[in-house]
Amino acid sequence: MSEEVRKWFNDFVNSIVEKIKTGKELNALETQIISNYASNLVLYDYVDKRLGEIERNLRDEIRKTREELLANDEKIKQELLASDEKIKQELLANDEKIKQELLQKIEEVKKELLANDEKIKQELLENDERIKQELLANDERIKQELLSNDERIKQELKAEIQSVKTDLENKIKEVDRKVEATRSDLGLLTEEVYVKNFVDYLESNGEKVVSVYRHYETSLGEIDAVVETSGKVYAVEVKMRAEVSDVDDLLNKTKVLKEELGGKEVYPVLTGSKINKTVRGYAKGLGVLII
Repeated sequence: MSEEVRKWFNDFVNSIVEKIKTGKELNALETQIISNYASNLVLYDYVDKRLGEIERNLRDEIRKTREELLANDEKIKQELLASDEKIKQELLANDEKIKQELLQKIEEVKKELLANDEKIKQELLENDERIKQELLANDERIKQELLSNDERIKQELKAEIQSVKTDLENKIKEVDRKVEATRSDLGLLTEEVYVKNFVDYLESNGEKVVSVYRHYETSLGEIDAVVETSGKVYAVEVKMRAEVSDVDDLLNKTKVLKEELGGKEVYPVLTGSKINKTVRGYAKGLGVLII
């Protein structure tokens, strides 16, 4: 009987004994178990004893078998070692034989290859010399053909370049002419816009414009516009990008215009899209009106 079963059974019997001591009534199962306790205990002891004997016998058989296996393993080991040594000696003897045969065969092949290499070498040298002579002859022919062709191409390219050059020069001249015409048109349009803006500026400030002379010629050059109101005369210069020198030029033209008008007061006006701070300050310092 295992310890777990024995413990459980003893605990169960002890619980029945406690009930009897306290005068409690036993149920049918407890009565049956307590009445058969003695006979069951004998049976359990017998089974436990028999299991112990079987376990000891099995251990003896296992130990005996293990000893036999160990003895047999040692015998097999010795036999295998002896067999391995025999095979090793046979393989070594066979390897030496094969080695000698291979060395002899290699030597024979080596001699054959050397003889064949010399033959091939001579054939290649003869063939190389023949190919060399053919290539040299062919190179010379190709060289002459290329030189002849290069000269022809050179002359054709010179003629083509001259033709292209002439065509480009004509096109550049045409473009220059168109650019100049466009620049002139843009200048006239710009002058028209800024002169009109100045006229509108005067009228918005209560001055009545009497006349506007465009491209007024003086001894120092042209003034873009001379605007005359009921009480004043303005010399107007329109510049896309004004410089300090343009201010000086305007003042000189204004002085000449004043003399041509018999000493009548003339007011210089500089207008345009780009009048930087330096030019603007310089002009205002000399009494030039900036619009």
